[in-house]
Amino acid sequence: MMKTVLEPLQAKGYLFKRFEPFSLKTIGSRKRIEVYHGVDMQNRYTLVFVVERKSRVLQKEVREWLEIKSKIEASYGYRILQNVAIINAPLCSKAGTLLESEGWRVITA
Repeated sequence: MMKTVLEPLQAKGYLFKRFEPFSLKTIGSRKRIEVYHGVDMQNRYTLVFVVERKSRVLQKEVREWLEIKSKIEASYGYRILQNVAIINAPLCSKAGTLLESEGWRVITA
């Protein structure tokens, strides 16, 4: 499973020293997305959300992801500078622009 996440990231130029899954249960979330936390070669913290489903990703869900990101930052105690969303689903145009305006890199597979 980790290989399917790392391959699109490596194709976009992301290389990691450390890369591990993050359990959403630790922050009390029951969302059905995969979250990974890593440190890249320049020692920047990176957060990766992986979404695989058939239904469309809407703007409401993206706002929930931003809340999850802030809770993850609070649990770690530092800011995460790089944010990546790997989406294997149709993406609403408003949701895509919201992610990009918040500084996220969107990779559609």
